Amino acid sequence: MNSVYHLLVLLFVSTVNSVITQFDGYHLPYDHRINFVQEAAQYWIKFKRDYLKHYSPEEDLHRFNVFKNNLIRINDFRNKFENGLINFHVSITEFSDLTKEEFINNHLKLKLPQGNKFKRDLPPNNRTTRHIPEFFDWRSHGAVTAIKHQGACASCWAFSAVGSLETQYFLKHGQLLSFSEQNLIDCSVDTVNNGCNGGWMANAFQYLTNHGISPLIDYPYIGIQQACHFETIKSVPISLRGFQTIPADELSLLHSVVTIGTISAAIDASNLQFYAGGVFRDDECLPGRVNHGVVIVGYGIESGREYWLIKNSWGASWGENGYFKLIRNRANQCNIASYAMYPILH
Repeated sequence: MNSVYHLLVLLFVSTVNSVITQFDGYHLPYDHRINFVQEAAQYWIKFKRDYLKHYSPEEDLHRFNVFKNNLIRINDFRNKFENGLINFHVSITEFSDLTKEEFINNHLKLKLPQGNKFKRDLPPNNRTTRHIPEFFDWRSHGAVTAIKHQGACASCWAFSAVGSLETQYFLKHGQLLSFSEQNLIDCSVDTVNNGCNGGWMANAFQYLTNHGISPLIDYPYIGIQQACHFETIKSVPISLRGFQTIPADELSLLHSVVTIGTISAAIDASNLQFYAGGVFRDDECLPGRVNHGVVIVGYGIESGREYWLIKNSWGASWGENGYFKLIRNRANQCNIASYAMYPILH
């Protein structure tokens, strides 16, 4: 029986891989509907090639079925877009071979401290937006490093912490350095931070109050937790004296982005699996639930919709060249303002 099953699987894989249709890419016109009989296998081939996915014959069949189910989900999103129910685009991403549960469990492991305690030292901001520009982007000031990719390691907390630290270092010293997330993954280990199994930005900042950090070029990213070898590698003395939390309202966050720099933040990213562009909105986000660390680099307005401009750590092929726009001033969407913070340099 097993030999017959294996033969059928091998025949299936051979048939799928014999399809040779060429594509211009996944970002087809967003009103395109996928014909599953004619196109699913073709997209599957291109997906595996583009994202260097390799499976055993049995796993290939299973993942292809997951992939087909995700194509249905993508079509459903596109139907909602056409009907005016959402204002963002979706497409095939590197996560398209995962179920939603696998995506959340494997890639969204941000860890709040025990009891969800989050000390806030500043009172809520009671200023207006009178002197605040409609658009702001720290990238245009040369204060943001290139998009990075955390890979299979659930290290978003380190990328979020490093992202805001890089901007603060630039504003303090006039030099944009790319710092090492791997340094934090290996060395900033405590009861919350656990390398590729999740962590929290504030704990990373706390670690950096007593340590320097290595440049990325000297402590490169490998996406696997290893023994800390910070002491044997060139480091940058950053003189971090702590971090500042921001009141949990979007007006305070707005002023902080404009006046302070890029901001580390936590969100509920459970439905960002197929995001490809536009202003993202997710009414399924639960109050207080966060599972992914990001960096807010600016804000703006698109087609009348206010948004936060957010740097992600899933590579430049995801979203809008590695960034996404999250709807702003819509009841703290996905808890974007609930756990915002930034490091303070001497």
